[in-house]
Amino acid sequence: MRCASFAKMIGLMLLWSSVFAVADTPTLWGIPISEYAQRRAQLSQMLENDRIAILASEGSPPTRMKFRQDSNFMYLTGLETVNSVLVILPPESPLGESAVLFLPRQSRVARLFEGPQPEPDEQTRRTTGIEAIQERSALSAFLIEALRAHPRVLLNRPARTTLTDTLREANPEVQIGGVERLMARLRVVKSPAEIALMRKAVQASIAGHRALAQRLAPGVYEYELEGAAQEAFRRHGSEREGYPMIIGSGPNACILHYNANKRQIRAGDLVLVDIGAEYSYYTADITRTYPASGKFTPRQRALYVAVLDALKLAEKEAKPGITLGQLHQKVVEFFRNHKLRAKDENGNERTLDHFFVHGLSHMLGMDVHDLDPNLPLRPGMVFTIEPGLYIPAEGIGIRIEDDYLVTETGVENLSRALPREPEAVERMVRAKRRR
Repeated sequence: MRCASFAKMIGLMLLWSSVFAVADTPTLWGIPISEYAQRRAQLSQMLENDRIAILASEGSPPTRMKFRQDSNFMYLTGLETVNSVLVILPPESPLGESAVLFLPRQSRVARLFEGPQPEPDEQTRRTTGIEAIQERSALSAFLIEALRAHPRVLLNRPARTTLTDTLREANPEVQIGGVERLMARLRVVKSPAEIALMRKAVQASIAGHRALAQRLAPGVYEYELEGAAQEAFRRHGSEREGYPMIIGSGPNACILHYNANKRQIRAGDLVLVDIGAEYSYYTADITRTYPASGKFTPRQRALYVAVLDALKLAEKEAKPGITLGQLHQKVVEFFRNHKLRAKDENGNERTLDHFFVHGLSHMLGMDVHDLDPNLPLRPGMVFTIEPGLYIPAEGIGIRIEDDYLVTETGVENLSRALPREPEAVERMVRAKRRR
């Protein structure tokens, strides 16, 4: 019995050592334990007295996929665990708790397949700072009692998939909604610890771009560039990509979410590369457009400079108080008034705004399109600026994207270390390693 207990203790130590930083302040995934507690308390304070929030973890992934926790569950717990549920209650709840975590007991067989997972015990209480932890099997009985006092429930996406029937069985009159609006308000302003992780994600992403640019040449396949970027991501501590890599050469650069990445690159192509490394659950999102032959044609350069000037305009205008929608309109007007023109698919000459077909910006954080409460910019928010032009008739697609932290007076370009001026981009490609 003592051997089994010792083995369990060693297993849990190994589990937590991967995410528990050795520092004066205990952390999970680089975030202080106290910060997770503060997040849970803030969500509790946002709930009306007849409401509770229920957040489920992701379930076990298919064999071919690597596990990634639901962002909202991770934001509030710091735990990579399956089939678990966090319940957040309002401050005046008669149940006497503001947060209750339900964790499954792990079988011997499951431990062999998955390694040790957090269980409802004192070790997990100390590690997470969550005092009220129960076995997952106790959830149904808990809900029967909880829904008497709190018949309105806010769910995250996994909970909507797995718990709706359980809730209706516990209380047929339950009112179910989504928790995303409240979570967006919590997540949109990043803490110093979150910003530190995002800087590391940006650094890994820049390394991916540089490695990819060194590999770029006519005759190379898009997937070869993808492999070069992935290897650089991992070398810089990234666990995974924040989203499927977009590496579109020639006509593929005009497909906004192209990610097949299987075409052979040809001389004269532009190669649009939109990639972002995820680091400890925070992602970057950086785009550059490279000339495959190492030099832009005059037409490519003129359009590239137009996109870059649009980016610089938005960068200058971005400051606390402005909205992303207002920034977008400034760039639309810039393209509409630009002297360059291009022809659409019907051969009609158009102003450049016709070829700018997506939003200029989005929030960035645990998800590449992070939850957005649609508020004016304020210090601590992180967002993208990514103007683009897509002209299928010419086989030209150009996008330039950087990541920005809102400061008290303006913005900081987190990805400024990656060249974007046309001459510097050309030098990056020409300086590639000999194969």
